[in-house]
Amino acid sequence: MSGQSKFSSLTCPLLLGALLATGGCKETSKPAPPPPPEVIVQTLAGQTTPLMVDLVAEVKAYREVDIYPRISGQLIRQSFKPGQKVKEGELLFSIDPRAYDEAIIDAQAKLAEAESVLARARQDVARYKPLLPDNAIPRQTYDQAVAYEQQNTAVAQARRAGLEKARLDRSYADVRSPISGQIGLQKIEVGALATAGQTVLATVSTLDPVVAYFSIPEVDYISFAKRFQAQKRESKAPIDLILADGSTYAQSGQLDFTDRALNPATGTLTLRAVFPNPDGLLRPGMNTRVRIVHEVAQNALLVPQKAVTELLGKQFASVVLAGDKIEQRPIRTGARIGELWLVEEGLKAGERIVVEGLQKARPGTVVKPLDAATAGKP
Repeated sequence: MSGQSKFSSLTCPLLLGALLATGGCKETSKPAPPPPPEVIVQTLAGQTTPLMVDLVAEVKAYREVDIYPRISGQLIRQSFKPGQKVKEGELLFSIDPRAYDEAIIDAQAKLAEAESVLARARQDVARYKPLLPDNAIPRQTYDQAVAYEQQNTAVAQARRAGLEKARLDRSYADVRSPISGQIGLQKIEVGALATAGQTVLATVSTLDPVVAYFSIPEVDYISFAKRFQAQKRESKAPIDLILADGSTYAQSGQLDFTDRALNPATGTLTLRAVFPNPDGLLRPGMNTRVRIVHEVAQNALLVPQKAVTELLGKQFASVVLAGDKIEQRPIRTGARIGELWLVEEGLKAGERIVVEGLQKARPGTVVKPLDAATAGKP
């Protein structure tokens, strides 16, 4: 028993020393705080920026005329190739003229007969007139001769008009282009019967220049009109045409027509712009967009759309303050320019805003800002 007590008295201090040596009684250290989250920021700077609006537009021919025959008859000749350019007055179709040639001959014969009768009536008046002073003939005979002359004068005039009408109808047998432009495919084949004023023979379009029709909402129209009135200028700014492939047409256009009233069904106002088309690239029916520069803003602040958040109808931007602390600030934006917003209120030049990493940029958080101009560069 005495041996065991002696062993215990020796081993207890040794075990206690071992525990102290292994740190069993040391105080536990706190973990290091995480580094601040990295965000991409942009420093705002004022710049001269054209303010513009893009609107859906449809290209149409400047002039487009359907060709109708003025007389009825069988089509005997086509004098053009579909798709070719034609000049005003150029022969396009021919209608069988034989019936109209015969009408001219008949009208000429009737006119000759009327003129012959009129000539005899005039001779009678000329013969009777000298006999009146001597009462060689009754006054009634002379008056009847004068009335007969006047009657046949009217008949001759009607016959002459009939001849002119027959000749005019004959001229309509040659169907000519009323305008210069490009003609489309014929709508009726040679040998078919064409009816006056009903049968469409072909369509001619003027393709240089062309026009683009587009509409703007009432609110935008009021805004533009007030801006132009305030600046005491007319809306004669060049208009660009954006094609279906995203490219910009080489030549600018000019606004040449504004409708007199808004469309009550859509609440929009129709406008038209004219574009030169010397190479024939633009074709009627193209769906395009027009881009109108309505103002050039000085010292404008532009921010990416992705840097703006919306909450309950209000807009906010995350601003990096001194000490790299985040502030969520309400802002007001104006026109949209591509992928950018024009800031009208809430920000000023020289401030830094978060453009990437918004989910990490909570209000009051300290962040590690990386400049968007150099972020990602080695």
